[in-house]
Amino acid sequence: MIETLRYFEKIFSTAPRKWLLEKRLQEAHCLLEKGKKATDIYLDLGFEDFFHFSFAFKKQYGLPPSRLST
Repeated sequence: MIETLRYFEKIFSTAPRKWLLEKRLQEAHCLLEKGKKATDIYLDLGFEDFFHFSFAFKKQYGLPPSRLST
């Protein structure tokens, strides 16, 4: 298991948890640009609650998800 994690980090230059979070946020960004509401997508993308999603999104993109959703 530890060997697999080291291999993942070597290939992707990041920890698996951080990589997965970035992929979720990228998908959220795409969905928000397509007009989806933040309150409708956060659970589908695997976030525990809306606060966690909003905090992570703002940290990644510098603005809250509500600024992209219509």
